[in-house]
Amino acid sequence: VGLLTTSNAVSNAAGSLLVLFSLLFAGYLQNPGAIPNGWDWVSRISPSFYAYNALMKNELDGVDQLYITTVVGSDKTKAGPFTGSTILSCFNLGEDTRTYYLVAMLAAFGVLLAAIYVCMHVVLKERR
Repeated sequence: VGLLTTSNAVSNAAGSLLVLFSLLFAGYLQNPGAIPNGWDWVSRISPSFYAYNALMKNELDGVDQLYITTVVGSDKTKAGPFTGSTILSCFNLGEDTRTYYLVAMLAAFGVLLAAIYVCMHVVLKERR
């Protein structure tokens, strides 16, 4: 984003908005299943979506005997046992394989590097 602007202030504002939207549609702040159908493509172009899904799949897949404890005041309520795949399906995460998420992140990184290369040759001009 900084390549395309001439001002540091505009670059910081645009970069912050880009990261905000990337994280908003990644699954950190909102369940991916709750994103409206017209906006689900935004999560698919966000590298954070693939990173978060790969992380959750790695942490929870194959885990058994998960318990959820809720504490309200002095009362404790324990629910479970749950499996990791139950938690993943509850939050609509980790539906694909880890390899898919890693390949998608590498592809997004390659596209990002290509876009930076093109922007540097088109936008940046050496001034002497």
